[in-house]
Amino acid sequence: MVVINLDPYPSPRPRFSRRGTYMPSDYTAWKKMFLREWLKHNLGKYETGVAIAVDLKFYIKPPLAISKVKKNKQELEDETIIVVKKPDLDNLEKSVLDSINGHAYEDDNQISDLHSRKRYSLNPRVEIEIMEDVEG
Repeated sequence: MVVINLDPYPSPRPRFSRRGTYMPSDYTAWKKMFLREWLKHNLGKYETGVAIAVDLKFYIKPPLAISKVKKNKQELEDETIIVVKKPDLDNLEKSVLDSINGHAYEDDNQISDLHSRKRYSLNPRVEIEIMEDVEG
């Protein structure tokens, strides 16, 4: 498992201008930072045709309404409070999977099994585990 100590960042909708379609600059900067952190782990790349399974855990900084309540302190430390608000889980997945596309695997169409979860934490981060999907 790889731990990336960055706040999870959801993939936004593309923007449109007269020059064409583009993604916001803060999103592309986040993807570059995520990839830079990923590459520090010197992991190999799954070749084309290899089915892979991905397990993602998103730990999101809680809003003040949750973090200031004393009864939530232990649950925040245990990272057991489920996030049922934005950002959407599929947008979090997309930002991570697009960031490492071409580096952890040849193409994200190789992902045959994907498990994700999002929780509140005082230590925001993304945990990712990639393995060959032997069932597929």
